[in-house]
Amino acid sequence: MRAVAVKHPIAATMVAAFCVAGVAASVRAAEPPDLAGRWVTEKKDLTLDLSRCATGWCGVEVTDKSCGKIVLRLEAGPQPNNRDRLRGRLALAAGTRPYAVEANLVASTDGGPTLLFIAGSSGDKFEAWRRTFPFDEVFAHSGDAVCTDVPKVS
Repeated sequence: MRAVAVKHPIAATMVAAFCVAGVAASVRAAEPPDLAGRWVTEKKDLTLDLSRCATGWCGVEVTDKSCGKIVLRLEAGPQPNNRDRLRGRLALAAGTRPYAVEANLVASTDGGPTLLFIAGSSGDKFEAWRRTFPFDEVFAHSGDAVCTDVPKVS
């Protein structure tokens, strides 16, 4: 085999840099959003404290300023380039069928709180093509999480 001489080393370096930057951007796009904190909605009077757990996020229900059980579990959705979309399960009431949900994080553009849109329906699979959802809420980020998925031992 014959070695090929590079006539334009600067051009070759630029092409290599663009390739590396493209790969780095795709890796960043696959990172899940940071959902840690307290999320509140007025519509259903529901407050969740979200924190990291296993491979995604867990949401602990906050009732009367006390920590309840884990009612929400979210993981990255099937589209790796849409890092602000998560899928999971929401189980609010004992003895009822949990919701298959999709959550979308939207950063504020006017200085207000970051919003988390969660929509879902009963069943095993989230059906994005529905016109309405039995569970459809907008949560506003209101501060740091107090409740986590890790039980206290003392």
